[in-house]
Amino acid sequence: MAAMALASIMTLASCSTDEGGNATSSNGNFSVSISFKNAKTTRAEGPAAIDGTEIEIEDGYLCFVSAGGVITDVYTISDAPTADKNISNEDLNTTIQNVPSSSTKVYMIANTGSLSAVPAAGGSMATFLNNTMAVADQSTYTTVTCVDEADLLPAGENKKSAAIALETKVARIQIKDMTFSGFDSGKVAGIFINGFYTAMELDGGATGLQTSTDKTEYVAGSTVFTDPLQSYVYDTFADKNIAASVTPSAVWGYNLFASTTPQIIIKLTDVVAGGQTYSDPQFVTVNGFKDADTSEPITDLTGGKIYTIETGALVLKPEYLNPEPGVTPFDVEVTISQAEWDETVVVPGL
Repeated sequence: MAAMALASIMTLASCSTDEGGNATSSNGNFSVSISFKNAKTTRAEGPAAIDGTEIEIEDGYLCFVSAGGVITDVYTISDAPTADKNISNEDLNTTIQNVPSSSTKVYMIANTGSLSAVPAAGGSMATFLNNTMAVADQSTYTTVTCVDEADLLPAGENKKSAAIALETKVARIQIKDMTFSGFDSGKVAGIFINGFYTAMELDGGATGLQTSTDKTEYVAGSTVFTDPLQSYVYDTFADKNIAASVTPSAVWGYNLFASTTPQIIIKLTDVVAGGQTYSDPQFVTVNGFKDADTSEPITDLTGGKIYTIETGALVLKPEYLNPEPGVTPFDVEVTISQAEWDETVVVPGL
C-alpha cells in the first residue's frame, strides 16, 4: 500500500562463521545491532497531508524468522518497555543479544492498531501475517500500520546486515473543496466512498469489500456505512448549504486500503437548479481519477500514495445529478504523491 523510507541497518557480531559463511557463536546465537530511521507517511482527518511527515512508531513487533518460515524470536516495541525482549520506541538504535542462529530473515510490524494476535516463537510467520488490520485503525497519518521484511545477509567477517523499507497498504484520498455551477440552492448531505475494503491482511490481502448502489444505504448507520466507519470512509452533514463552494476546515480525507479506484458519492438534498426543484435525495458520482500531470486514468490505488482533489477541481453541475448513486458518473483529476506519502493531485475530468 511504495516503500517508505524506513531503513534499518542490522549488524550481527558473533564469535565465528560456519562453512557457508554464516555468522555463528559458541552457543549458536547472534548479537544483533539495530539502527532504525523513521518511516514517512501522511495523515487522514483534519489538515491536509504534508509530504514526508514522519511516522510515529507507537508499538509493534520485530520478528526473527527461520528459512522455513518459523518465528525464532520476537521483540515487542512500546513507549514504556518494562519486560525482557521489549524495545523502546524512543530509541530504536539498540543491540539485541542471543538471536537464534537459525534466523535468516527479520520482519517488522509497526503500529498494530487493534490487532489482537501476537506473534510467538515457534509459530508460523505466514499465519501471523494472515491476521487483519481494520480500516478504522488506519485513520491517523502518523500511525498507519507498516510491514516489511529483509534477509539477514553476510556483511563482512562475523557480521550480517538487513535493510528494511517499511511499506503501508494504506492509500489516501483527500478533497480540498467542492464548487457548484448552475445551482440555485441546495445542501450537501454527505460524502461516501463506494467500494472500500473494511480490512486487509498484514501481507496485503484485502477483505470485506463494501459496495452499494442502493440509495437507502447512503445514510449513517446503514449496513454499508456503519456508525464505527463515520469519518473513516464517509461523512454526513446536517446543514452544508450550497454556495459558490463548500469547503472543509482543512480537507475531507479518507485512508483506504490499496485497491481498485473506488467511487466518491456526494449526496445532495433540497436541490433547486434553473428554477427546477429536484426530489430528495440526489447523488453525484465521481467514478474515476485521472492523473493531473498525465491525464491518464488511475485504475488502482497504491499504498503510500495520496490522491488529492485540489481546490477548484471538483465542480458539480446539475447535469451530474441522479436520484440513484453510481449513475451518471464523471472523472476527476488528481495530483498524486508517492512513497513518502507523496501527493497526487486529482482533477475531475469533465
